[in-house]
Amino acid sequence: MPMTKCLLNSAVVLLGLLPGCSLFGYYKYERAPRGTPEEAERIDFPDSYEDGTHLDGPALAAFIVALNEFIPPHSKADTGNEALTKCMTRRDTYDATILKANDDLYFVSFLPKVERCGIQLDIPILDAGADYAIDRNGRILGER
Repeated sequence: MPMTKCLLNSAVVLLGLLPGCSLFGYYKYERAPRGTPEEAERIDFPDSYEDGTHLDGPALAAFIVALNEFIPPHSKADTGNEALTKCMTRRDTYDATILKANDDLYFVSFLPKVERCGIQLDIPILDAGADYAIDRNGRILGER
């Protein structure tokens, strides 16, 4: 019995030292910030979304898989330049293109636009984007 109690206490101490959420590969989802009620009152929603960009369910799912692979939530980059590092970890820095090859295959491409961060580079960044091939089940089949 004392050996079992010792092992149990050791396990409790060990688990207490590890962050519980990371132990299970879980991260907390942070909801988007909300505007004020006054701002909400000034919004005039469109009557139609006909002229909008449309993604069917599988294309949206493929996009989310690719986005989370390319820039995982809470990811950090290190470019050696603080402003560029902040820029490259912002999701709004990138333009995305989704190409439906067929009902089972989608290509998702990300291309950075660092100008959105007020950064002008003398030499363009050639390897900051990514392309993903994603199947209808959300599996990444390839990337470049």
